Amino acid sequence: MSERRLTRIQAGFSLFLTCLVICLVSVCYQAGLFSWIDFYIFDRHTSFRGPMETAGSIVLVSMDEKSAIELKRHKGTWSRLHLAQALNNLTEAGAEIIGLDFILSSPDLDPEVDRILADTMERCNNVILAWSAQGDGVFPMVMFQEAMLADGFIDLQPDRDDQILRNIRFLNPRPLEEEGGLQLLPSFSLELARSFLDIEFELDFSEEDHFLMGVQGEKQLILPYPDLLINFHGNYASFPNLSYADVVMNRFSPEIVSGKIVIIGSCLITDKDFFATPFTRFLNSVDQLKDKFGSGIEWSVVELDYGMSCHANGVETILSQKFPRRIKSSMVFTLVLLMGLLGMLFYTARISMFWEMILIGIGLAALTGVSHLLFIKSLVWIEVAPLMSVLLFQFVGGVALQKFFERKRKALITTLFGRYVSSRVVDELISGDIEYSLEGRRQELTMLFSDIRGFTTMSERLGARDTSLFLNTYFSAMIPLVFKYQGTLDKLMGDAVMAFFGAPVYFPDHPVKAAQTALDMLDALNRLKENREVRGLNDLDVGIGINTDEVTVGNLGSDEFMDYTVIGDPVNLASRLEGLNKVYGTKIILSEFTAAKLDERFLLRELDTVRVKGKGDAVTLFELMGYRDKAEDKIVEMKGIFESGLAEYRKKEWDSACQAFEKVLQLRPDDPPSKLYLARIEEFRKSPPADDWDGVTVFSHK
Repeated sequence: MSERRLTRIQAGFSLFLTCLVICLVSVCYQAGLFSWIDFYIFDRHTSFRGPMETAGSIVLVSMDEKSAIELKRHKGTWSRLHLAQALNNLTEAGAEIIGLDFILSSPDLDPEVDRILADTMERCNNVILAWSAQGDGVFPMVMFQEAMLADGFIDLQPDRDDQILRNIRFLNPRPLEEEGGLQLLPSFSLELARSFLDIEFELDFSEEDHFLMGVQGEKQLILPYPDLLINFHGNYASFPNLSYADVVMNRFSPEIVSGKIVIIGSCLITDKDFFATPFTRFLNSVDQLKDKFGSGIEWSVVELDYGMSCHANGVETILSQKFPRRIKSSMVFTLVLLMGLLGMLFYTARISMFWEMILIGIGLAALTGVSHLLFIKSLVWIEVAPLMSVLLFQFVGGVALQKFFERKRKALITTLFGRYVSSRVVDELISGDIEYSLEGRRQELTMLFSDIRGFTTMSERLGARDTSLFLNTYFSAMIPLVFKYQGTLDKLMGDAVMAFFGAPVYFPDHPVKAAQTALDMLDALNRLKENREVRGLNDLDVGIGINTDEVTVGNLGSDEFMDYTVIGDPVNLASRLEGLNKVYGTKIILSEFTAAKLDERFLLRELDTVRVKGKGDAVTLFELMGYRDKAEDKIVEMKGIFESGLAEYRKKEWDSACQAFEKVLQLRPDDPPSKLYLARIEEFRKSPPADDWDGVTVFSHK
């Protein structure tokens, strides 16, 4: 089989899989299998958009716990005399429409109370009552029906799959007993809006995607067909809110309700009039609800909103005439076809796996971003789940097909060229990439340099055989310590060890691991000195430098040889720090960048602030003295005295600085840094530093 024929077969399979994916996704979309994902995305659109300002035409009156206590709610019922008072007070304050989000279906114990309430409704002439369409229907008492302005069904049906309320039915068909046929009755939300706008209940279904309410030539409402997809402006907090007790007792400003729709409804948990909505689904409103209802609230109510708030959002959507619009199914099928064709890019062998992952990420992000932008700006709801599915299926199919034909191509090329070229060349031919990628990545790591003191002189004294034995013994003790703390051995440079921590496997405490490695190296050094079988070990001494910073790490080198290594100025600084141990007479020197990332386990002594050759910025040096819990008390005391002397030294207070360093030598007679500073002070007394001296030590040599 030739390469050209193999390419043609791969192209044929690519086209076949693309058609299969498009058909499969289209069938699943038609069957509604993506609905739950699209509803979730719709809810996320609403949640990310956040609450919107309402027109201020709707006011909520909450029958809350406070009202139940103050008005002495008895046996789960509200006094209808109080309700009559509330209706009177709201009407006198100028409320245009008053909707009662509960059904007055049963009589009061006192018939006179019902008569008073009915008379009040008739006198107010602005009360919209509620009824339920469940079963044969649950309606208000006849006397209330005769007194009301209008009524509407309050049934709210959450989606069956996730129990989220997104839609409200506009109309409910009920049979006419006497005449036959059907009677279309409005929902509670629709009737509130219709009565508020004073529109006749006349319907025109001549259009395909919407219907009209109202008399032609007069004021009309344009309503989407068949249901109202609510444009949630928020939860109950998005609307002006009054406590029911305040309304009954007339403790509110008339301006709040004047000329507006007022919805009275229950906020009590016991009434169970709560719904999950796209807006509240992702909210954690525990604190708000506790403030509203008290600390006895159940966690199951956290993501729910009041029924009257849902009706209010429905009314707000109708009044604003801003309806979320789902794009037509024909447009979705067209986009599925387009996404399928675009997804054929994943079948192209010239695009690497890395770029395919970038492309799929960009594609999914673009679909999400564009759909969210259209929803925010234009209330257009694109069902992106089938579109994302096409891209994902094409990505998976493309990768699988490429892997399959890559093996076929490898077998073909190996058969053709395997006897004549190396396996590396075969791999290059298969991938089609002749040049190696030399690009690394920037990452914060910790570098460690370790070097044997006086090794040149020692090797000359030992000779070749003993030097080899000496180094093998030394490295056998040190290298496992690097691996013990997850370090990477970069290279061995004569007698020096270069390692780094934090790559290729990243861990955030890489400075700690490097410090632990250095301390273990000193312990291992002391044990090696006890070895009398290998010459030179008793004279063994090392210096260690550690620095933490951002470097370039990766496979670096030429197209013939690559090495996993690190490069950059921070690497050079770590090497310089190792060399500065000779100056300060120390074992382990850290940069300020490493020291800042170590915890209290380590005992650090500030040594100096220096500017090394090739570096413009000064760096503060610290000596890693050991673990704090293992340090003697006099060492901890000596550290504090030394650092106070260093502070005096930087202020040019030579006498007090000398006293501090001499006191350090009393506690630790062989402390090289203290001796170094005493010598520096002696020099400065003979030749004082400049007035603008900042206490920084400058090293002009490496």
